[in-house]
Amino acid sequence: MIRQPWLSFAPRILPRFGRNIVWKGSKPDIRNPPDLIITCGRRMAAIGKFYKRSTSSQHIQILNPGDGPKKYDILICPEHDNLHGANVITTKGSLHGIMAEKLAEYKINQQYANSVVLLLGNPDEAFFTQLESLKERIQQSFPQYSLIVCGSRRTPEKYFTVIRKTFKGAIQVWLSEEDEENPYLSLLAQGNIFVVTADSINMVSEVCATDKPVIAIAQNAISPKHKRFIQSVNERLSQFETIKEQNTPLNELNRLQEEVTKKLK
Repeated sequence: MIRQPWLSFAPRILPRFGRNIVWKGSKPDIRNPPDLIITCGRRMAAIGKFYKRSTSSQHIQILNPGDGPKKYDILICPEHDNLHGANVITTKGSLHGIMAEKLAEYKINQQYANSVVLLLGNPDEAFFTQLESLKERIQQSFPQYSLIVCGSRRTPEKYFTVIRKTFKGAIQVWLSEEDEENPYLSLLAQGNIFVVTADSINMVSEVCATDKPVIAIAQNAISPKHKRFIQSVNERLSQFETIKEQNTPLNELNRLQEEVTKKLK
């Protein structure tokens, strides 16, 4: 944790910055510095920069901290941030740990097989007035599959009632911890087709890491940044009218590892 007002100015480092870092665990021993410091986000970028000054460590920053790539040995950020530089590595969408090996653990119990999975983030208000037509479109397009609805932490609670009412025929509707255990990873492993709201860069990125068709919906009201993201993964996406049967999982971690290693050398 960084005390105020030093926190508000991060990633800038004001005088006496080091004395105002509060560690929950043990404080790093700069007498035995690491070869590499990896930070993520604006606040941690400031701490990484501070310790780099006192060590010979290289510093990798994940996500754009807002103070320019040249202040870091390597800056890793999404392609849709439109950030460029010799030390910048871009990724398509967000970084995550969804891989075939991880999902294999959730394929043992095939309770969600033969299903269309509707994943809800936090789309605009108009989206929730059109749920009935969305349900009909899914049923007409994929009559051979059951329907499962899964929300996220960002799905507004005020729409829970209308979601449950509209999709009462689904084999499962999960919107919060009150609906028992979150089935998200099992759905990624077992679902046949994913329909996901385009406002959620994380969920779109994660479902694109599977080998199943992905349809990104509710694109009309997303921000320019989100539109750039959708465009960057457009080749991976299907449409209701055109479902791609062959889908190469979009997994950036292996490529990222290679590029980071090459730049550090």
